[in-house]
Amino acid sequence: MLITGLSVFKGDTYKLELDGELTYFINSTVVSDFMLRKGGELSGDALSQIQQADTKRKAKKRALYLLGTKQYCYNELYSKLRRSYDEDAAREAADAMRDYGYVNDEEYAPKLADYLIHTKRYGLRKARYEMLHRGLSSELVENTLAEFSDEEIYEEITDLLERKYYGKIADYDDRRRTIAALARRGYDYNAVKHCIERLLESYDEYEDIEENEELY
Repeated sequence: MLITGLSVFKGDTYKLELDGELTYFINSTVVSDFMLRKGGELSGDALSQIQQADTKRKAKKRALYLLGTKQYCYNELYSKLRRSYDEDAAREAADAMRDYGYVNDEEYAPKLADYLIHTKRYGLRKARYEMLHRGLSSELVENTLAEFSDEEIYEEITDLLERKYYGKIADYDDRRRTIAALARRGYDYNAVKHCIERLLESYDEYEDIEENEELY
């Protein structure tokens, strides 16, 4: 195929015309790397290589843009890129971001866990699901969540109870509904029970609960 036209289209994008019929838009870096010039010849294989090189460049540019808006783990970024690019381009872009140090799962995991537990107010079970769903390895997730002590989780549960359910734990039915609500947030039943019992001990209403009445 004969390169019948090669000119700047916009910014660093070039317009490549072949045989006066086929038109492609590629980056100036690709033009330079493949030493393209008007009047030159291109084989079908060379054109495929040029297109793939330009796709990979675009994937890396997209990866940089995504990382400029929020932090991603490796698999999360790769999956995001796969929506727009082929496997090779997405993988190479994700690998490049990791090599540059822009993606680091070991640094990302503790930050994500802290956000899920202290900001989103998720229990360990739901936090684990969210972290795995984003593509972090099971080993890294377990090691990260193991850093949260029982008392730290108790504090989160107690704060939720005091803020949202303070008037709903003296009554048996309300208490069960409260436990169900916290279970949906991913909190362990025994942990919730422990925190409720500690709060009940400080309630004046606790004295009104019959001695033999079941708490749960």
